[in-house]
Amino acid sequence: MKMSSRVMAFLIEVENEHGAAVDKFPSPEASMCALTEEVGELAKALLEESPERVRREAIQVATMAMRVALEGDPTLNGYRHRIGVGTHPEGEHVGDRVVATANANQEH
Repeated sequence: MKMSSRVMAFLIEVENEHGAAVDKFPSPEASMCALTEEVGELAKALLEESPERVRREAIQVATMAMRVALEGDPTLNGYRHRIGVGTHPEGEHVGDRVVATANANQEH
C-alpha cells in the first residue's frame, strides 16, 4: 500500500515527537494516563483552537498511542497479572529509541 505524502509527513512528525518524548520521559510508566490526557487536549483543541493546534495535539495523541503499543504501561502490570493477561513489555533502548521487546506477548 502506498502512503500519501500527507500521511508520510504526519508519521514523520509522530516519529520525531516520539524521540523527543522518550528523551524527556524515558520510562513508559503512566503512559496510559498521559495518552488519556492528550486525548482530552485534542478534544479541547477541536472545539476551541486553530487547525494547527489540532494537528499538534493529534501528533501528541499518536505519539502516546505508539508508546503504549510499543512499550505498554508497566504501572498496569500488577492488575494485568492478577486478571491473567500477562504484563506489558517495558521496552528496550535501541540507539536513542525505545522499542518493544521480542517477548511482548509473554508474561514476565
